[in-house]
Amino acid sequence: MSYRILERSSLPDYLDSLPRVKEILGDGGDLDIEEIGDGNLNYVYKIRRSDAPDRAVIVKQAVPYLRMVGESWPLSRDRMTFEIRGLELYNELVPELVPSIYHADEEMSVLVMELLDEHVILRQGMIDGITYPRIGTDIGIFLAETLFRTSALGMDSIERRELMDRFTLNHELCKLTEEFIFTFPLMEHESNYSNPATDAFARTVLRTDTDYKLRVLQLKNLFLTKADALLHADLHTGSLMVNEADTRIIDMEFAYFGPFGFDVGKIIANFLMSYTSHFFHSRDDSYQAWILDEAMKIWRVFEQRFLDLWSQQGDSAMLIDGLLDESELEEFKRRFMLDIFHDTIGFCGCSLARRTVGIAGVADIRDIEDPDTRAELEIINLKLSHLLISRADTIDSIEELESLIRTFYAEQSPRSRN
Repeated sequence: MSYRILERSSLPDYLDSLPRVKEILGDGGDLDIEEIGDGNLNYVYKIRRSDAPDRAVIVKQAVPYLRMVGESWPLSRDRMTFEIRGLELYNELVPELVPSIYHADEEMSVLVMELLDEHVILRQGMIDGITYPRIGTDIGIFLAETLFRTSALGMDSIERRELMDRFTLNHELCKLTEEFIFTFPLMEHESNYSNPATDAFARTVLRTDTDYKLRVLQLKNLFLTKADALLHADLHTGSLMVNEADTRIIDMEFAYFGPFGFDVGKIIANFLMSYTSHFFHSRDDSYQAWILDEAMKIWRVFEQRFLDLWSQQGDSAMLIDGLLDESELEEFKRRFMLDIFHDTIGFCGCSLARRTVGIAGVADIRDIEDPDTRAELEIINLKLSHLLISRADTIDSIEELESLIRTFYAEQSPRSRN
């Protein structure tokens, strides 16, 4: 089927032509169609039978421009091709942690998926101060399973290169990441968000710090050149659907092969920004304590599951039996995981700055109406970005990182000044 943009009027006939989707929705009855996309890139529709609301699906379609800007910013529809391929692979690797696919059409740039009607976006749940007992563990498992199993440690060389070929050309969204995370926040740029006090701090502290900028460029070089594993590449609290018993990861359109630490650092950064926001959203530090515990749990679970998978793995593109003796292998693993940890801290720092002064902020803070309150929290995030990036290569354990962050927040807390 040749490409066309689906609208409310054309969606019913399109869905009726898809056997699996028709089976889900059933025969007869009108369809209630609600456009729910609040992201930057695509259109998302919730569709259910009027007379049987439990029969429902999600339809997601890419259009040939950046949704948040409009037709004045052309953007290839290829991003949906990579989202389809990423979600199909994740349904093989971690089916319990992603939505089920009912129909995928690369030509139409369309995904029809399971409706997660009993879930909420994690970011909103965290703004509201809701705790999710499984979240840190589930994210850590997702990261370990997807990163290890698509890496040279977990795959045969030929099979892995064939998989890499399926994601190599996701160049437009990679370029967005390269610019909006690693470039524009470091300079005066028209795309950056503006808040006077925050601007002044970024201009006088971050953008004049040569060492900080060079360290960010080193991390950009990793993003540009390392192909460790298939990344989700846009893993944040807005790309997780949750309830107290279940976690699902969505929005894989940025998927590409990149450095292990990028996904890990980015999601931890989002937890830390939520922590910062709760100086405003909460009256005490009880919810912040939960956030930090879960953020650190992400790394702990990731590291343990990654090493467990490694211990179960036979020969791979990276290692074959007999190459290293037991002590040599343990030392290789130690250095390997430490490199990922250092990269994770650095990418976390980059994400903190990007979501603070870049075009796409986090609702946790950017939706706060008072600009002075907002600036106070934004500057905390920028200070933390500076601290983590400057110290990334010298922090050698999760315990050290946790202690550093706790001390930082204790010193920066607006509550301590009241």
